[in-house]
Amino acid sequence: MQNSGEDLGQSVVKAFMNFKRAELQNFKVPGLKRSETRFLFMLHHGLQHKQDKLGMKVADVTAILKVSKPSVTQQINALEEKKLIIRSQDPVDKRAAYIRLTKEGESVVEEIISTFHKNFEDMTSFLGKEEMERLISLLDKLTEYLNTKAENEEV
Repeated sequence: MQNSGEDLGQSVVKAFMNFKRAELQNFKVPGLKRSETRFLFMLHHGLQHKQDKLGMKVADVTAILKVSKPSVTQQINALEEKKLIIRSQDPVDKRAAYIRLTKEGESVVEEIISTFHKNFEDMTSFLGKEEMERLISLLDKLTEYLNTKAENEEV
């Protein structure tokens, strides 16, 4: 166990960095960047909650991902080039653009979800159900703390 707050803080940062590095190695989808995987997963999730046949508004994607419009446009262009998404224009409001998954995109998202489930099943087998539930609880608690702290500092 660490003996000072600074050492403990450094240990937490090191643990997060090591986890992130290991996560990147184990949650890869061949042919996709991590950002593209995240984008497709978010789009899939967003489309499940939308009833619009055109898909999801690009402006909504920008808000959900909390990234700039140029970054979203870059992601859309790359995924469109890979034929994983389709972009369309709103027939009423020509300024609004929509995106949706292609059949191939849906297939890739199924692969992403399957890979995630397999990895989490493996982690649960490794840690055990009780430790996995404790890890989830601690991460939820830490996330709540950090979000509350960020909200209070924005004011």
